[in-house]
Amino acid sequence: MQSHQERHVTAEEFKCIFDTYKNRVYGYVLAVAHSAYTAEEITQEIFLKLWLCRDMLGRVDNLEGYLFTIARHKTLNHLRKAATDARLLRELQSLMRPSANDVEELSLSTDYDHIVQEAVALLSPQRRQVYQLSRVKGLNHEEIAVHLQLSRSTVKNHLVEALRFIRGHLGRNGGILAILVFFMLD
Repeated sequence: MQSHQERHVTAEEFKCIFDTYKNRVYGYVLAVAHSAYTAEEITQEIFLKLWLCRDMLGRVDNLEGYLFTIARHKTLNHLRKAATDARLLRELQSLMRPSANDVEELSLSTDYDHIVQEAVALLSPQRRQVYQLSRVKGLNHEEIAVHLQLSRSTVKNHLVEALRFIRGHLGRNGGILAILVFFMLD
């Protein structure tokens, strides 16, 4: 037997929670992360997690404390990952020596470009379009979403999968150096 009545949060109650806390959570994450894009992404992740676990929200005694604890953990995890990624990039850059042979460098660059273009051609039409709008035209996720009439999360998923496919294709056809070059240019 349960010690207290379990209560499920309705969609209307969740909307009220979202409307009450979204700006404060966003402001907190922005103050810690110093990036509007990161703050927006993390805030969306927090409320998505909350929505997915809404059946447990009835057991939370201090919703505000719970939300800001999640926000703190997600933000710190993001910053740790970003610091690790930046450190790895610096190490890779320090290991790469400038090529003494410009002709050889140009040839390798052309080969890598060819392999990337080959991979892009193998993407589904929509994934290819999202990749090109992002990497060739320089549009951000929101602009691509509006342009293609897709959700931002769909755009993000297409781009993540396109990059994963291209990296895999480079690994199979261009070796590890091709992947490193792609990561450096990405």
